[in-house]
Order: sequence, then structure tokens, then C-alpha cells
Amino acid sequence: MKINIEVQEGIEDTVVTIRCKEHNAQIDRLVAAMLVIDRRMTVFCEGHMAELDLEKVLYIESVDRKCFVYTGEKVYESCNKLYELEQQLEQYLFARINKACVVNLKNVESIKTYIDRRLLMTLINGERLVVSRQYAEGIKALLGFR
Repeated sequence: MKINIEVQEGIEDTVVTIRCKEHNAQIDRLVAAMLVIDRRMTVFCEGHMAELDLEKVLYIESVDRKCFVYTGEKVYESCNKLYELEQQLEQYLFARINKACVVNLKNVESIKTYIDRRLLMTLINGERLVVSRQYAEGIKALLGFR
């Protein structure tokens, strides 16, 4: 891969052009990584690519090796793996809460202690997610709980 940067005066917005032999999963991941910097992520819905504002994301779940992005209105699919999204989004207050789920902590309404040292997290849309014991202490620390 070659990277060229051209600085031009008079341009109002940065434009990134990707020239490639073929459109593949690596190109999709590259685009997704660049959009995260802009607080957006690339998702797919009904076969169409779209850009989604990170603020709208409630959580991301991995099911059968596919990542699904949940908002209050729709469910989208991501071409990234869950661990990749976790790494890209941690700076925007996204955190792993169990083996298969990363949640946007900005959209958490409440957290309660749950069975066997786990936590029960309620999101702003009323949906409840279980924080496993493995991640419970980290979530408490991130949110300033004891």
C-alpha cells in the first residue's frame, strides 16, 4: 500500500481518495478506521453502505462471527470484528461488557448489581444488558463507582 498526501490551499474540507485494484474487506476496514476519527462508523443495512454517527450507537454485539450495531431505531451490520471496534472506539467511551458486546457508555441510563457479582446495565431505550464478572470491575472504574 502506498500513501500520498497532497496539501492544497483553498480546499474547504479534507478529501480522501482510495485507488485500489479491487474493493475488498481490507478496503472496508480502512474506510471504517478513518471514519471513526470523524466520530462516525461505516455500517451496512440491507446491502447498502452507510455512515452512522457514534452518538446514536447503543451497543455492538457479535453473533455467529458477525458484528451488529444497535441504535434506538435500527440494527446495522459492521464489516469489522468486535475486538477491532473495541480498540477503535474506546476513546469515545465504548467499553466491552461481556465476551460478545461493546456498549456506548454515554447511552447508559443505570447500572445495578446483579446475580453472582455481575452488573445489570439499562440503556436509554430501556434495553438491559448483563455485564459479566470479568468486565464488571473495569466498568465500575470507568464510571467512577466503588
